[in-house]
Amino acid sequence: MRVRVLVIGAGISGLAMGIRLRRAGIDDFVILDAEDGLGGTWRVNTYPGAAVDIASTIFQFGFRTHPWRRTHANQDEVLDYLEQVAKEHGLEPHFVFGGRVTEARWDDEGHGWTVTTADGQTYRADAVVSAVGLLSNPNDPTWPGIETFRGPVMHTQRWRPEVDLTGQRVAVVGVGSSSAQVVPTIAPVARSVHVFMREPGWVLPKGDRAYDDAEFRQWSRPWYRRLVRGREIMKKEWRNLTGRPSYHAGSKRNRAMEQLARGYIDTTFADRPHLRAAVTPTYPFEGKRVVLSSDYYPALLRDNVHLVPRPVASVTPSGIVDAAGSHHEVDVIVTATGFTASEYLASYDVIGRGGRRLRETWRDGAYAHAGMTVPGYPSFYLLFGPNTNGSGAVSVFWKAEMQAAWVVADLKRMACRGLSGVDTRAWACAAYNAWMQRRLRRTVWATSNNYFKHPSGRIVTQFDGSITLQWLILKLGRPLGTYGLRREDSR
Repeated sequence: MRVRVLVIGAGISGLAMGIRLRRAGIDDFVILDAEDGLGGTWRVNTYPGAAVDIASTIFQFGFRTHPWRRTHANQDEVLDYLEQVAKEHGLEPHFVFGGRVTEARWDDEGHGWTVTTADGQTYRADAVVSAVGLLSNPNDPTWPGIETFRGPVMHTQRWRPEVDLTGQRVAVVGVGSSSAQVVPTIAPVARSVHVFMREPGWVLPKGDRAYDDAEFRQWSRPWYRRLVRGREIMKKEWRNLTGRPSYHAGSKRNRAMEQLARGYIDTTFADRPHLRAAVTPTYPFEGKRVVLSSDYYPALLRDNVHLVPRPVASVTPSGIVDAAGSHHEVDVIVTATGFTASEYLASYDVIGRGGRRLRETWRDGAYAHAGMTVPGYPSFYLLFGPNTNGSGAVSVFWKAEMQAAWVVADLKRMACRGLSGVDTRAWACAAYNAWMQRRLRRTVWATSNNYFKHPSGRIVTQFDGSITLQWLILKLGRPLGTYGLRREDSR
């Protein structure tokens, strides 16, 4: 099958790309997804308590706001919103579900991409847009003996709803955002919950709640939703522009936020000194992704919840052995062990000009020009690519809209100038990434143990800067850092 554009991934970024293509009058495209429906992470993450951890007011497309029922929307409401948006913008004919991509290969002679799926389907495309997301590949543990465990084992992204946790002894391994949502939800029904913690994270109260009827009537007005969304984004940007951010080591905001988090610990665990010490991190605030939850710390105070401040050493048929050698009898193991976020595009192979593999290009850590393109891989685009996470907590929706505009601008350029592709200037990509890595060295991410970094030490996921700065980079990076290809260039 031949198409002008092939989009890999039907999550938020994939939908933004499809909508932008249709608005540009480009209907010759396909959106492939390995799952049986759209939604990306909001389809596959169905664990108990799954919800947004930033305000619903900014967790939405600017062109299609939504009357959310809660300050922080639950998973099912987000998925319903995404399905509504896809239907309203006529994307349904463009989806191909159950198509797990295994390879994308550039043709040096024909100047196009061949994309292959696990079931043997092949697609020819002038341009490929990778919209697989940042948190899409689970970090599955490899503890000795895990294959011998007699009960169910499930990662939070692969939740098994048929497993009834009522009256069960459950182990939850990990203390990140997924764990902070799962533990308070299952604790009331489980016989016991053992939470295994390798290293504590900073936690702040989320303040989530359902809107009352009067508030919901306000949110039902589109003009009001747009007003509040714009106001919240501007408030965040004003903070970005008027002082060093909280993730800058030693900044006034970093110290203030750390004091706030320490105060939350002291208040919650005032009469539990051992717990208070166990949950207090030894690294600067925001060195890892901050957990936002109002019910996680209180859940740790329940009589049937037991914090084990040690990592898992091994698994036996009946339980877990921690690093101190203690054995914990459990019936179910939930691995809230996160994702291999620093390993971009780990789920499929990308082969560019001259047969070079992207994995080899990225052997010391992923990088891209403005987070979007890589030299030697023409007309191959990354949405939510390397060093684009961050920007003052503005949601992926905003970024997806801006990044999709880059792709459409290139497609128009190709059509107007008779180009067969668009590649990236190596010097521009190198200069941009050297500049970004210098900026990132001043952040707390550089000194902490987190998923933002490649094993080489390179910070590959985060962007250091304001919303305005990222917007400028996306506007100027395309014309300054890319050049057009013609088929005669291969001769």
